[in-house]
Amino acid sequence: MKVLNLQAIRIDGGTQAREQINQECVSDYAELVKEGVVFPPVRVFFDGTDYYLADGFHRYFAHQNAGKASIAADVVNGTLRDAILDSLGANANHGLRPTNADKRKAVQTMLDDFEWSDFSDREIARACNVSHVFVASIRRPKDPAAVKAIKPSGNVSKSGNVTSPVEEPEDTQREEAVQQLVAENERLNDRLAVEAMDASEDEKLLAKETIDDLREEVRVLRIENESLKISRDTYQAENASMKKQIASLQRKAKEAA
Repeated sequence: MKVLNLQAIRIDGGTQAREQINQECVSDYAELVKEGVVFPPVRVFFDGTDYYLADGFHRYFAHQNAGKASIAADVVNGTLRDAILDSLGANANHGLRPTNADKRKAVQTMLDDFEWSDFSDREIARACNVSHVFVASIRRPKDPAAVKAIKPSGNVSKSGNVTSPVEEPEDTQREEAVQQLVAENERLNDRLAVEAMDASEDEKLLAKETIDDLREEVRVLRIENESLKISRDTYQAENASMKKQIASLQRKAKEAA
């Protein structure tokens, strides 16, 4: 651990993984710093020339606001990319808990990267301290409506020509409307349940984010389940068609014999 001058630490390298800095948290931390509270050291990466801040932005700004010139830091030898990758999973187990927006930004940062985008869902999940289901929901957003979008807007003849368009059945439209109402009702119930909690605002925020995460995982699992059903039905239909072809060939073979 070293004590570094705040001006020696670079915060402009894209290592701030959160959606935004929580100014209220910075102010609270600054008051504690003024009172003499000792915070855990921030984490910086040193590439031989520059110190890049990877974990501890709220503590950094709190010390700055409190008029401090330096801050305790754990120094790790590494590049700017090492610092960025490390920052994506910071604060999962300490400090101000990442919001869903923070998590999405971290995952999207890896998905947009030329190298990290090749990582598996589970590898990205470990790096960002989220679930692999959460990563999958961002990398491969699945929506039943997307299945309809890839279908031709009409009937396809044996020659491959598209004929008259087919309108979406009213039953399907009604079912989608019902699903939207159910989802909205769930969100309202969740909000009311959190507001009714006998807990602090931080605990309520934590409860809301946990519920949101679980709802997202359930949504993704439902979509994946629906996709599996569609695949199963497709395979079953193809299997039935192949059985008919085999039976037809067997009959022809017997007749030829």
